[in-house]
Amino acid sequence: MPFDFSQVKDPKFLEIVKKTPHLLKYLENYSAQGNPLPIFTESLKPEHKKLKEPNVIYPVSEQSFIHINPHTTSDDGYMEYVIIEPELPERKIMDIADRMFAVKSADMDPPQEITERYNMIENYIDRNITITNVPVDYSKMTDIYKIESLPILKKDFPGFKYHFLQKRAGTGLLDPFLADSNLEDISIIGAGNVYVIHKSFGALKSPLFLGQEEIDELIISMSEQFGKTVSHAKPVVDASLPDGSRINVVYGKDISRKGTNTTIRKFASTPLSIIQILSSKALDFREAAYLWMMLNEGMSMFICGETASGKTTSAMALTAFIPSNWKIVTIEDTPELTLPHANWITEATRDTGSEHSSVTMFDLLKAALRQRPNYIIVGEIRGAEGNIAFQAMQTGHPVISTFHAANMTSLVQRLTNDPINVPKTHMENLSLAVFQAAVQGPGGKRVRRVISINEIIGYNPEGNNIMFIPVFNWDPGTDTVKFRGKGSSALFVSKLLQMRGMDKRDEALLYDELELRAQILEKLLEKKVFNFYDVFDSISHCREIGLEQFLKELDSL
Repeated sequence: MPFDFSQVKDPKFLEIVKKTPHLLKYLENYSAQGNPLPIFTESLKPEHKKLKEPNVIYPVSEQSFIHINPHTTSDDGYMEYVIIEPELPERKIMDIADRMFAVKSADMDPPQEITERYNMIENYIDRNITITNVPVDYSKMTDIYKIESLPILKKDFPGFKYHFLQKRAGTGLLDPFLADSNLEDISIIGAGNVYVIHKSFGALKSPLFLGQEEIDELIISMSEQFGKTVSHAKPVVDASLPDGSRINVVYGKDISRKGTNTTIRKFASTPLSIIQILSSKALDFREAAYLWMMLNEGMSMFICGETASGKTTSAMALTAFIPSNWKIVTIEDTPELTLPHANWITEATRDTGSEHSSVTMFDLLKAALRQRPNYIIVGEIRGAEGNIAFQAMQTGHPVISTFHAANMTSLVQRLTNDPINVPKTHMENLSLAVFQAAVQGPGGKRVRRVISINEIIGYNPEGNNIMFIPVFNWDPGTDTVKFRGKGSSALFVSKLLQMRGMDKRDEALLYDELELRAQILEKLLEKKVFNFYDVFDSISHCREIGLEQFLKELDSL
């Protein structure tokens, strides 16, 4: 049954459907099953997140679209994440094209940069493919060396070019997933469906079903891009893809019962700003203003929480509060941090399998102490490097790190026991512990919230415990933050007043400043200053001209 174009009320959607055959075919089949026409949007908006049954299509490239499909035939509780893309040409065409490429690309030197790689393959296609309107008998093309140019029917060419570029320049079938900035995680669990975590719609299942051999072939071909060998000899690999996404691979059926599995954690090329995080209510304005004051004075801080609680995202956003002219060294296992500062050294560990040539977090932290940074930021502290981090704090090098701990008790237990072994008497060098979690928010959807911000006071020898003050606490009943009010911060008295050369009688001025900074952040949100770098520039400008003058400038905009 032909598609009824009259049901498409959106002129932009109508225009796209008419010029995109594979999208039209998909909608014909979808409507024929009795399903309502999906909503089309060029980019997802906050109102789409509130839909109980989101039936939405949005583009991720010129030729590929994503359909969030709530009308599934499965009863497993998952909505579908459907990729709509050009059809793959018949197998014979792709086989000949692959063999031709193997012969003609022998002298090519593939560039590392993604855009250059795509340009190189597009140039190859222009030189070696001819578009024709005459049917082609591919069975007669047996001698690859005699084929100067491969003829492809005009109707098959868009699909051929799309899939050939994917395979030779991109990441194959994962390209549409990686092109979608709305995804957080992509999970291939072994033979079976691909699953994703969507920023707006949570956990979704892709109809794409992969076999064991297909997954192995995909991972081996991708290993060239992330620069690490994957094999039965070295089956567990952590690496970064060219776009900055983090990939974990467990290779082979002998250790992964369903076959090779892989999880990709996507990171936006431009990180979320603190204003975007404030707009999501992950923390409130007063909490952000408080952290602004603390980081502006070089306090050490751990951002703690469980997996997928948003620790790394918060860490990057909060770096906007570090003075713009400070030198920062970041140390990570897998590079994923992005900072807005010009004087930024970024370092990553190297695992070669040899003790002599490998470079560990421990090694890099020791080296960082000689680099005279104003701040050391560690991607995540897990082991003995934690002891070095505390030594850095003691010698005047403030440290920010993420850490796996759900509360103060587990934080202290992990830091003071094997393998980190920080003496309890040294714990006061860590000024702040911020705890973050993914919780059930209004409407039952998972949201991220800062659960508490704690000031670490020091060691109590009588009770053999660590004293701390929870300055801010999140109330799950009202989804609001409780602040203990004036006089609640020990760090204001013990550190900030001293650092600024102020008298104890001036403590009230710090709380007035806290409220003023909160107003500035609220005003930045009101003025829709969202971009990561724009927020950093605004805060840097604020530092130059003063808080009150900057607030006046914002009011005048």
